[in-house]
Amino acid sequence: MDQYEVATLKKGLLILDALQQGVPMRLTEIMHRFNLNKSTTFRLLYTLEVTGFIQKDGHTYKASELKGHHSSSANTRLNWLVVPTLHQLAQDLGETAYIGVLDGMKVMTVQVVEGNHAIRSHTRVGDSAYAHLSAFGKVILAHLSDEQLKKMLTHLTQHKATRHTFDDNHLLKEHLNVILQQGYAIDDEETEVGLRCVAAPIFYNGKVMAALAISGPAARLSRKRDRALSKKLKECSAQITGLL
Repeated sequence: MDQYEVATLKKGLLILDALQQGVPMRLTEIMHRFNLNKSTTFRLLYTLEVTGFIQKDGHTYKASELKGHHSSSANTRLNWLVVPTLHQLAQDLGETAYIGVLDGMKVMTVQVVEGNHAIRSHTRVGDSAYAHLSAFGKVILAHLSDEQLKKMLTHLTQHKATRHTFDDNHLLKEHLNVILQQGYAIDDEETEVGLRCVAAPIFYNGKVMAALAISGPAARLSRKRDRALSKKLKECSAQITGLL
């Protein structure tokens, strides 16, 4: 591959070109045609869909009649511009990097770049968890408007995944205030014992739209690294915000 090519973008453009031939295709057909795994195929199709280039019709995908015209709703979602930044973050830190968006009462992972350690987190695209459980969710909740947050806390299921999980709305709200002030969130074994996560918000038009995070074993992502890691996450999230 040429040194200036972006492999992920090239795969997405090849899929788009195939769909623009006019024949709808299923996810499995695209997987086999381009020799991709399911996670990568889903992520590519999801990104093409939310940015308006393709549309889903039942179980098949086809080129959008908008032919790349970005709707206002698509503009509030992630697009191709975040991919190089996410890859660079994972490469720099050696840890798995993610992007997640709020999906009802949960946060859904929409982008994943694996770290290079043998022992690492294995969250997949499409995975979701209640918003209060993770750094992902907490950093998004912290940056919602007062009205949005009140609604979320009213309907949020206070599932306790570990003994560290917040299960009291008053304590959670106080914790969210701290996150808002510092600009990042920590999942200190709240989702899974032995796993820590650091997350920072991504904004679009001044409103939180997603979260950027890294995760790994607590022994490696120790508390003494929180300051340095959070600084790196905030820099990357600001970079992505500036691109959107």
